[in-house]
Amino acid sequence: MRLARLAAVTVALTILAAAGARAATWTAPMTLRTCAPATDPKVVFPFSAPSTRSGRGAILWLGGAPSCAGAGGAAQALDSATLHTDDLASVPRTAISGHDLLGPLESAGTTAGQLVAIVGDAGNPVAGHPGALLGEGLAGGPLHDLTELGGPDAPVATADGYIGDADIVTTATSLGGAQLIELREQRHYAYSFGRPVILTEGFAPITALAVGLDFRGDSLVLWAQGGEVHAQWVSNMRQVYPPQVLGPAGYAPQLAPVLSDNGHGFAMWTDEPAPGTPGEARIYLEHSANNVVFPAAPHLLAAFPEPAAQRLTPGSIALVRMTPSEGVLAAWTLLQGDNYVVQAAGLTATQVLPAATIAQPGTDLRLAALATGPNNDVVAVLESAPRSAAGFDGTQQAILAARSVPGGPGGVAFEVPTQLAPPGPNSAPSVAIDPNSDRAVVAWQTLVGAMPAVAYAVRDRT
Repeated sequence: MRLARLAAVTVALTILAAAGARAATWTAPMTLRTCAPATDPKVVFPFSAPSTRSGRGAILWLGGAPSCAGAGGAAQALDSATLHTDDLASVPRTAISGHDLLGPLESAGTTAGQLVAIVGDAGNPVAGHPGALLGEGLAGGPLHDLTELGGPDAPVATADGYIGDADIVTTATSLGGAQLIELREQRHYAYSFGRPVILTEGFAPITALAVGLDFRGDSLVLWAQGGEVHAQWVSNMRQVYPPQVLGPAGYAPQLAPVLSDNGHGFAMWTDEPAPGTPGEARIYLEHSANNVVFPAAPHLLAAFPEPAAQRLTPGSIALVRMTPSEGVLAAWTLLQGDNYVVQAAGLTATQVLPAATIAQPGTDLRLAALATGPNNDVVAVLESAPRSAAGFDGTQQAILAARSVPGGPGGVAFEVPTQLAPPGPNSAPSVAIDPNSDRAVVAWQTLVGAMPAVAYAVRDRT
């Protein structure tokens, strides 16, 4: 992403008034038919080739044998349902079996229609935790290329590139006790991950991890360690640049990186007090200079006092790059007045553009996921739940989504959010946009009877 081009792109968000917004065309929620518990869904659309949009994706989830004819009581597996030209899910089938798998599940897509999944394998523990297991294969079939990564199942992160590249970052511990980050790369012309780039990062535990890719295949790794957020740039020639300290990291920090192809990057992260402790939540956003060198002092994007029981939930911050304009968009959750709201703003090389707010009076809305499409479009997935003494009440949580439409002062606006799932035991939403049809697919975890299940909905572009 050229710096001049980035500075010229102004992506701003607003919410259209109900009278001016088009009616949303999301399908009614559909439930994947399985005979075993289904949890932690992820929606993935891989490329067919670096210049060919796939249009064939998948919903992946953790579960048992999805077929009612499957053996009961088997160890937990990774299951999938492919998404074809209509972006409706096919019959579920097992993608990884023969292992006792646990979450978290992280996923990515590569070229040639390949899906990438990383899960925890309870049968091969590492340092008292399930070991990280990598699986890769074509959508619609088993992920047969299985690799034990040699470290624990968390923290783990993945990133997709813009022409089919993929990155995986995991952690390990050296024989001397040093903390290691292992970066595995699969470039758009390859069909497997190469040997890892090893980053040695001191002795304090690494508690959060994220990675971003640019067009060339350079990588920007962010991690939290010892109460601070760190960053490190790795070039596509495997050159490792010095690590940098970006700023403070408090309770359960969330991290979001974006890397440009001109040696510049953005980093975004949260800094919160522990639950039950009064204090101020802070969200930081930094833009680097040349050679991905970040300023010494972090830039405060938002700050707000949090109720003692409420903390930012997973997916509360996001950084994405729009296609094909290559503009960068930031979105985040914050407490504004009496309610949590979502704000979003375009970024240039020198400033954060005026933020727009997604809000519903008297309701807490939190960002849960964000995805971009092939036509400078974006879908925001939101969660809404009443507060409880222990946080947000996940048994009464609604899932909502809003898609961008032309308009607004910066050229981008959003539909009024549409409720995809009414208040109930809904959680862990995931979203992706089919790069061929430009339809959005949102999947989330719910309950059918007393059994965990996966539901999904599709939003047509028109």
